[in-house]
Amino acid sequence: MSDDFKHRMAQWIPSHVSPQVLVGIYTILARISYIKGSVRKDHKSANIDKLKSEGSPLKDGFIENQSAWKGVLFGKVDMAYSGCEIMAVYNILHALGRETGPELIGELIESFEKSGAALKGRIGSSPKAIRAHLKKRGINTRLIWKEDDIDESVDKAIVTYYNNKESLYHQIHTVAFIKEEAGFIPHNARSRQRSYPSLKEAIHGVGSDPKVICIIEII
Repeated sequence: MSDDFKHRMAQWIPSHVSPQVLVGIYTILARISYIKGSVRKDHKSANIDKLKSEGSPLKDGFIENQSAWKGVLFGKVDMAYSGCEIMAVYNILHALGRETGPELIGELIESFEKSGAALKGRIGSSPKAIRAHLKKRGINTRLIWKEDDIDESVDKAIVTYYNNKESLYHQIHTVAFIKEEAGFIPHNARSRQRSYPSLKEAIHGVGSDPKVICIIEII
């Protein structure tokens, strides 16, 4: 496969593949990816130990530093490479006042390895798995595909988007958006953190020219 073909496909996908089809592909790739129970168990133990050790990338509060999570195991890769969906779930749980810490993130990684890791984590996790894992914890959600369908009363959401609508080469990212007193704040967005008056404005404040794939509202 030539580099020119890959470049053309990377440009073609964001403009021609619908969000529903893309999420469906992720769901299929997650379902056919199997990570052995013994591997998941070993990863969980190693990850919790690492996150409890000196120099752990896990700090109090929200996860904002994905690039620092090298060596925290997730499937065939690590959390620095493709752990943003899991980090978004963790950040939502923190915003809801749930107990967080090394044990929780270790448990979340193991859960997504069992159900949700697409291509064993190489391309992240299925957005539908995000909803499933939140539902297991008693959290109700609503999945929408368009920014115009955003419920303005919602104060927490997880958004999956193209970092740049022109090309997949800029990758896909998933971020938790939390409404604080000053407005919506994106967490782990790989951009300068600031607040925005609305969720829609916050989404357009991340990435170089982002395009929404799907929005999971916490209701």
